[in-house]
Amino acid sequence: MNQLLGVLLGGVLTLVGSFGAASLQARHQRKQTRAKDLWDRRASLYLDLLTHLGGRVSFAAGSDQFLIGYGPKTAEDYQLRNQLHARVALFASRETRDLWGKAADAALHLAAETFEGGHYEQFYDRVIIPETSQDPEYTRLVDAAKSAREELIARLRTELEVDHCLSA
Repeated sequence: MNQLLGVLLGGVLTLVGSFGAASLQARHQRKQTRAKDLWDRRASLYLDLLTHLGGRVSFAAGSDQFLIGYGPKTAEDYQLRNQLHARVALFASRETRDLWGKAADAALHLAAETFEGGHYEQFYDRVIIPETSQDPEYTRLVDAAKSAREELIARLRTELEVDHCLSA
């Protein structure tokens, strides 16, 4: 009788242990799947942020209200900008949101100075922006935009662990 009780108790403990291990493994796999999904969404979003950083659609919300003529022009621009803002609000970290706003504002001010200050050349239907200028304000804006962009890129690389993955 004692032997049968011992066998039954051992069997029950084995079943409970197996069930617990399977449950923990399933929970870990779900967590890993969600983490990968978030990483994929962030990677796509962050690439879009950098792609559109200097364009009309990325200028931070409200910025184009005080710089007339800059910002979205078409319905597609507004739609893309709204999608970017929604994805940033949902998937980006607070620090990334702040750095994106800073970089977008710097790009906006640089674009305004470039065109209003005449710091460009027209070649048929293309606008060419020279890399150097004698105007100290324009140079300051170029440096500010470049610095803000580099700071944003560094943060994005950190969040996506790009350098860690490349060195592994």
